[in-house]
Amino acid sequence: MITEPRQLPNTLRLPANAQTAIDLSSQADAIEAVAYASKAKCGLRCLGEGSNVVLMPEVQGLVCYIKDTSIRVLSLDENFVTIAVGAGKNWHELVEETLAQGWFGLENLALIPGSVGAAPIQNIGAYGVEVAQFIESVNVIDPDQNVRDIPASACGFAYRDSVFKARLAAADNALIILSVTLRLQRRPKVNLSYAELAEALEFDAGKGAMAGKPSGQARNAPTPTQVAAAVMAIRRNKLPDPNEHPNAGSFFKNPVIDDKTARRLETLAIKPYPFADGYKVSAAQLIDSAGWKGTRSGDVGCWPNQPLVLVNYGQASAQDLLGFAQEIQRSVAERFEIQLELEPSVVS
Repeated sequence: MITEPRQLPNTLRLPANAQTAIDLSSQADAIEAVAYASKAKCGLRCLGEGSNVVLMPEVQGLVCYIKDTSIRVLSLDENFVTIAVGAGKNWHELVEETLAQGWFGLENLALIPGSVGAAPIQNIGAYGVEVAQFIESVNVIDPDQNVRDIPASACGFAYRDSVFKARLAAADNALIILSVTLRLQRRPKVNLSYAELAEALEFDAGKGAMAGKPSGQARNAPTPTQVAAAVMAIRRNKLPDPNEHPNAGSFFKNPVIDDKTARRLETLAIKPYPFADGYKVSAAQLIDSAGWKGTRSGDVGCWPNQPLVLVNYGQASAQDLLGFAQEIQRSVAERFEIQLELEPSVVS
């Protein structure tokens, strides 16, 4: 197996290198890579498009890139389609292609950067939807060279988390994700639970119709394609384009809090919202209220339109970025007694 030193692409444009990297075009290639890493005792990890990671200057172990971008239909009936998608497929391209085929459900996740293989690692989510809602299983190769399907129930999906995320950081125990099996709808059933999205579409959830239209008429509800277009418009308005302003998307998770903390925050003009058995609070609101929105330190800054996003404005290093993030965490903790967690994985 031929490996090579490589500069590692990432949407933060951080300088990062690996001494051993390889492209994997088949399952056989992936099995060979696991065997190589085991024999060399060098550890192994897969990186997709580098969209939700903070890469340190020297990434250890064998770094692999899955090149499979295929979409295979496994089953199809009047209501659902089940597809297996290669881990190398660009996520937004998948959203566009499934919509074009009349396969629905992923529209709220439009324009999220990254690859399909990265989606279950982070359990990507946006505008009231998480990818875990559609995952049937994840096909992987484990460190013992076994190829197996991990059912969604065993993936440990949680808010921006999964069993795969911790293993990404631990190169000696990483799983190679080969493909993801998704079950999508063939009958449109849009999710407009996220208030900002419903407002953008002028949709009245109470009436089940577009604003100013009679209720009870399905034709008045927005189509999945309209939902995807609205999501893309919101994202482009609020979030920086990584091609112009390097970033990794949301840098902090929205904290999950208990009832006592929620009541305390309300006295500080912070409004939590119900989530599972407790509450969730907007990390963006906490960061903004702590005075960080639009601030900058050297080449690192908080995006003016969305303080959850940290931007590399020039030649920032991983240390610069993480140091800035730590200052935000310290400030929010002092003001609100809440510890913000990083959303991207730090890979070294």
